[in-house]
Amino acid sequence: MNDWIQWGLEVVRAIQTIRNPALDQFFLTINFLGDAEFYLIFFPVLFWCFSKSVGYRLAGVFLFSSFLNETLKAVFAQPRPYQVDKNLWAPVQQPGYGIPSGHTQNTLTTWGNLATQLRRRGWWALAFAIPLSVGFGRMYLADHFPQDVIAGAILGVALVAGYAVLEPPATRWIIAQSLARKLALAVLAPLALALVFFSVKTAVPIGAMLGFFVGAILEERYVRFSPRGAWWQHLLKFALGVAIGLGLRVALKPLLGETPVGDTIRYAIIGVWFALGAPWVFVLARLAKRA
Repeated sequence: MNDWIQWGLEVVRAIQTIRNPALDQFFLTINFLGDAEFYLIFFPVLFWCFSKSVGYRLAGVFLFSSFLNETLKAVFAQPRPYQVDKNLWAPVQQPGYGIPSGHTQNTLTTWGNLATQLRRRGWWALAFAIPLSVGFGRMYLADHFPQDVIAGAILGVALVAGYAVLEPPATRWIIAQSLARKLALAVLAPLALALVFFSVKTAVPIGAMLGFFVGAILEERYVRFSPRGAWWQHLLKFALGVAIGLGLRVALKPLLGETPVGDTIRYAIIGVWFALGAPWVFVLARLAKRA
């Protein structure tokens, strides 16, 4: 065992000395904010019920963050604490490699991006508190070493800062393009990422990116729904849209198989549903108006 892992293991063991039932439940609960299921609920609500433009921007940086995280995990191929010390309390035990921490990186990317877009004190507080709690929780749950969490935090900050600088001119350029060029970009960009690294893990963000942005471009051209509405409309949109989205995730899995190509197609379909299919249904059902 190298010194780096040994040091991290000692930190995790020290953190677990403060364990108690209340903290166990708190960190198990806060851990959900970094799970895939949370984002499958959170992003549609943001896009359907709050702001399409905020949803576009957040989807772009989040999906790239997810791809980058899984690629770096495969490059470094480092273990997790519970894989090194079987005596640690590790109720979650996510499979795969450790560094960098995906929960830390993605929560920081998500809430940091929202804070830079909305620019309000409360969002900045969330951008600090949620990744900090999730990152500490990953060590408390023995799913990550401190170096994993630190690396995830550094990448998250870099992605938020880089996106804040590059997104405005990139968006202006994309808006000026024709429909055909926008669609070509939405297809070619994720396929280019697949050429960099393609696996079952990276297939999820690659497929979701392809499906969501193709769907979003077509929605903006042909549907143009407005996320504004009454509270009961939002409730119905959430119940209907998320139920079908999660249903597609479960139903398509045995049909397409757990392969890189199968997962790319599966999440592309889910992305199209979230960006195009659901808004179209909402307009037809009069749960949303055209903008």
